[in-house]
Amino acid sequence: MVQSQWTKLNREQAQRVLRLLSNHKDAVVFSQELTGVSWRGLPFYTDYRLYRLVNYATMPTFTMTYLSNGSEYISLDGTANPIYMVNEKDPLQLDSLNVISYLEFFFNYVQGSEGDVSLIKDPNELIFMDDMDPDQQQSIVNNFKPLKFLSYTKEKAYEISGTLYYGCALITSTILIMPNGKISFQDQSLLLSGIPFHESPYRQAWIEG
Repeated sequence: MVQSQWTKLNREQAQRVLRLLSNHKDAVVFSQELTGVSWRGLPFYTDYRLYRLVNYATMPTFTMTYLSNGSEYISLDGTANPIYMVNEKDPLQLDSLNVISYLEFFFNYVQGSEGDVSLIKDPNELIFMDDMDPDQQQSIVNNFKPLKFLSYTKEKAYEISGTLYYGCALITSTILIMPNGKISFQDQSLLLSGIPFHESPYRQAWIEG
């Protein structure tokens, strides 16, 4: 059964993870005594889990996230490379039920060249909606594409519709996810531009869950 929530390791288990990371380049940023370690399962991997390490010795706390099979720890650094590396080691088990979870996972841990990509599930929860006039709000709602699985293509790609916030713009797109986990965009359409935010305009619960 896939573990969908974060599970905190006890002190002994956390120390074991830190020992395994002792030769890792990131080891110096974690306090041996004040680092919490949690993990969660991912429905599209067989052997790898997501691990979150939080150093409570710093203020504010310092967090790093890894993909691990229990012996190898691959840090997620904001690029797609670590995820693609794991996809080669532990081939993705995608289906129509978990492919959106993979897409959410991918964009929670991978930045584009112009910053974070946020997948928008509900246009009414966009924090800038209240600042717009009724006509602008209605235009966004009318043209909004919900995040959903559309089809499985002849190229064995999963086709997903979605609305994204990226590069100070709100965009609708068809997203293709290949069997190896690589992602591309088709049929992009601009809904709104010039809306810069330093943080995500839409807080997703997936990463916290």
